Amino acid sequence: IVCYYDSRAANYVSATIPKNIISTSCTHYVYDGVGVTAQGDIRILSNYDTASGFDEFQNIRRTKNVKLYVLLSSDRDGGKNLTNAIAGRSEKLVNSVAIFLEQYNFDGVEIDRRNIDFDKSALARFVNRLRSRLYMINKQLSVSVSAQFADAYDITSLSLYADMINLHAYNFTTNTANTVANLAPLFSSTPNNVISVNSTVTSWLAAGARRNKVNLVVATFGRTYVLASEDQRAVGARSTGPGEAGFNTKRPGLIARYEFCNIAGEYNSASDSVTATTYYFKGKSWIGIETEDTLVQKFTYVLDSSLGGVAIFTIDLDDTSNACGNGAYRVSDLAYQYFGSE
Repeated sequence: IVCYYDSRAANYVSATIPKNIISTSCTHYVYDGVGVTAQGDIRILSNYDTASGFDEFQNIRRTKNVKLYVLLSSDRDGGKNLTNAIAGRSEKLVNSVAIFLEQYNFDGVEIDRRNIDFDKSALARFVNRLRSRLYMINKQLSVSVSAQFADAYDITSLSLYADMINLHAYNFTTNTANTVANLAPLFSSTPNNVISVNSTVTSWLAAGARRNKVNLVVATFGRTYVLASEDQRAVGARSTGPGEAGFNTKRPGLIARYEFCNIAGEYNSASDSVTATTYYFKGKSWIGIETEDTLVQKFTYVLDSSLGGVAIFTIDLDDTSNACGNGAYRVSDLAYQYFGSE
């Protein structure tokens, strides 16, 4: 059970900091707060990280036996610098990562390659070199990938050298698309949901990904849209753009689980058993988000498919304050019910 923590949450008006997540039942925690320069140096993304974030994150390990990773170059940092560093400063970056992990006492690093604008052969060579370097200092290596672009990766190399492959199987279309879309349909339907969790996982396995290294990443947040017409709201209906930002996260097109639960009573819902999805609507507002039922179906799918496990993106966007009434950090709690004894 891999849980991501985005350190931007420490700067929200209602903040979530590492000590708030110690009670969760994850086996691996990934700290999102580190970028790179094109020259291969590590770049800290906020003052909070070095002032107290990294230290507070280490406290999780002091209360239980877990692995702590740092995420390298997430969407906060973009992906171009990492691409350039891998292409032209690969050895420098390998050493920078190793030094950083030892300096801040992380157990491993996760290379974020969900942005697919890169040379897959260069990435494979980098992962190989980094694996060799980290082996020398007893550190681990994980890779974040975009599920729907299997052809963009050298899957054989990633399966060989990475300890985990975290498959982000959601957001199959962008929020700026002119139609509304389910967040993460489990199965495909025609014609609205050609791409699905199942179709992408199947593609990765067929291309040689090792089942026991693949973790299915589920999203705690919802995607929001503005409908072009209140009367046309089915999946695939026209949208004029992303919905308004959440009251705490302030990110248009995205709503945290706790933000959604504060307004859920105002919305109607519609579910589809074929795709295992639910969306919510009120006037021109449209939200796609996982329910407990759809999460359980995904967790069952992971078990039935003999995958390595699940990952939760991100734990700070989960129901951190029990706004939904089923307990704080419900997504990770549900995951523990299915994978805690594995």
